[in-house]
Amino acid sequence: MVTRSKPVAAAGPGAPGPLTTPAVAPHGWPVWGHDAAVETLQGAVARDRVRHAYLIAGPDAVGKTALALAFAAALSCLEPPAPGLACGACRSCRKIGRGVHPDVQSWDLARQAATAEKSGGKNTSMTIETVRELCATAALRPMEGRWRVVLVDDAETLQETAQEALLKTLEEPPAFMTLLLLADDLELLLPTIRSRCQVIELRPVPRATVAASLVAAGLPEPRAVEVAALAGGRPGWAHRAAADPKLLQRRQETVDRALAWVAGSGYDRLVTAVRLGDTFTKKRGEVFADLETLLGVWRDALLLHAAQPTYLTHRGETAERLQELARGWALDDVHRAVCAVQTCIGDLEANVRPRLAMESMVSQWPTTTTSRPRP
Repeated sequence: MVTRSKPVAAAGPGAPGPLTTPAVAPHGWPVWGHDAAVETLQGAVARDRVRHAYLIAGPDAVGKTALALAFAAALSCLEPPAPGLACGACRSCRKIGRGVHPDVQSWDLARQAATAEKSGGKNTSMTIETVRELCATAALRPMEGRWRVVLVDDAETLQETAQEALLKTLEEPPAFMTLLLLADDLELLLPTIRSRCQVIELRPVPRATVAASLVAAGLPEPRAVEVAALAGGRPGWAHRAAADPKLLQRRQETVDRALAWVAGSGYDRLVTAVRLGDTFTKKRGEVFADLETLLGVWRDALLLHAAQPTYLTHRGETAERLQELARGWALDDVHRAVCAVQTCIGDLEANVRPRLAMESMVSQWPTTTTSRPRP
């Protein structure tokens, strides 16, 4: 299987920022932009037709965890205001919000990190030992309610042997347990795993919806619009960024690197491509993040060339510099550059040699006399 290594968050609980938790959306769950998924899970709770396993798939920070926790709250709420809803105020809801409910167990790379450090492992994939432990937990009867909810994030990093070990629980699930697998890419899971789950795919959320969720959480509208534009359809990232200025700063640094790459000479572009290609094996996650940002920069150049500034992701000085560069490029050239970045990302996911994929990408970018570094 082809997997993308994921950055591992520090283990241990942390106090959320004031805007990390979205406000309740009109449908009654704190999940924005995924109405069809909410309707499916709400209906399962309301009709008491909960499945033994769900596979929630979608891009990183698109809202998978928010959806899973809202589902767990609806299943566990002691005083539901209506079928399929959670009150958010009872003892059970408060415990889920703090991550301490005994019947709602979460597993991910961060939880595995402490064990991996002791054993000297790299902790880039979830192991069979972790799966055995969570399966043992899944077999325990719930302590406070009807359901035991087992949430497995980073599921796409499950080793093949770990997935095979999970099959027994999926094939013979306890009647009181529901398993929620969260994966960035469902194709990285075995077909035998996918076939035993109800698959719920989440897509990037419209920018206006992300902005509305930020405004509902208390962010001023101008700032909400700015953060939503940078979020790329990911409400989870938007709420974390609104609460953490450092996250926005790191995002801007990534944009600056991408813009410098685009604006560089042919030689400078090639040097950057070779450098990233040579570090890809050790820094897969960082390289993919740089390429996704690069794709957004080229997309903005395409929008500027087509006189569609309303839909820009990057504004201010970045947009001004891109506008200057785009004057020296033909529309077809910019479109070819966008396609080249998309092809490079696909090639890297397919295990094409990183340096070859990067060099092929930059060779298709348009050149112009205005691409000299600014004084």
